[in-house]
Amino acid sequence: MLPVRLDLLYLDGCLPGTMLSSIDAVIAANTFWSLRNPDKISSLGKRCLPFRWRVIDKHGAFVHLDWLQHESWPCFDDEDEYLPASNTVLVVPGLQVMNIYDLQERVKTGVAEKLLIQHRHQSGAIIAGSYNATGFLAEAGLLEHKQASMSWMMSAWLKDNYPNVQVNLTREVVSDGNIFTAGSPASNCRLIYEVMRVFSGDALANSAIDATYYQEERYKTSAQVMPVLSTKARDGVVFRARAWLDVDITRPYDLKQVAQAAAVSPRTLTRYFNEVLGMSPLSYLQKVRIQRAKHLLEISMLDIPAIADQCGYRDNNSFCRIFKSETTMTPLQFRRRYSYRVDKRWWRATDTTSYEQK
Repeated sequence: MLPVRLDLLYLDGCLPGTMLSSIDAVIAANTFWSLRNPDKISSLGKRCLPFRWRVIDKHGAFVHLDWLQHESWPCFDDEDEYLPASNTVLVVPGLQVMNIYDLQERVKTGVAEKLLIQHRHQSGAIIAGSYNATGFLAEAGLLEHKQASMSWMMSAWLKDNYPNVQVNLTREVVSDGNIFTAGSPASNCRLIYEVMRVFSGDALANSAIDATYYQEERYKTSAQVMPVLSTKARDGVVFRARAWLDVDITRPYDLKQVAQAAAVSPRTLTRYFNEVLGMSPLSYLQKVRIQRAKHLLEISMLDIPAIADQCGYRDNNSFCRIFKSETTMTPLQFRRRYSYRVDKRWWRATDTTSYEQK
């Protein structure tokens, strides 16, 4: 499969964060692709990675910026110059402007930028515009009767000057054909991930988003557990009990042993836990165990019974029932949703493959 090249347009007065976050997105996507395709990485090295990037000027010429280069980044080489247009993306950055008058002057006088955008669009490339760069796309005639997003502060200007643009402010990233736009500079990574989805499918895009982007569902699940796990107990009894439980969460639960470690009676320990944490010692231990199980499901190739054993559950059915109660998903559903690795036959703890060796 041919790689995809992202051309990061560098303009005077552009927001440099657009380029940096675009590169971050490329690195993240390539990393998770590597985890899913270790056999190809081992045999072919970084040349098999699916995404490349380079910086270009408004005439489409390659630009070398010292502060954007790093020897460990798989960016761009001569072979990538001849990729078909359908395997390229033009990323148009937002501009630093004081007001809409500054933006209008930049857009209206940007003849070279307009010609470049038109040419790349006509050749079949994907065009991705961030923040107020939607103005360049509209001026180039790409947005006639098409949906697009733009900064809410400048959306009225866009509608007034380009009435045929269907301004959509209800979505973070808006796509219409081979045109992608995001209204916020902070959404640039998501913009790039959605473009990547076109080339590499949902699995890779979702993995990158899950790992690097705020996910309300994911954070909500963690939020239900982490405050409990990180609560500072003023009472030394609860502190000692938690410390004893945390040392080895795989040992069978015995309330009397926990109480003995905390130097109180089982009844007193239970009362203190409910007062400080709002739950019993057993409920606390279950949450710690499920938190470990989630990490193992994400990053390891252990099967479900092995993970249950690693987390202190001798009965797999009990583990699955408690896991679903805590996360609303079965362990298998959680792994399919959040795992970063492929089949374990390609993964070894001793694997030392690196880009530097290729």
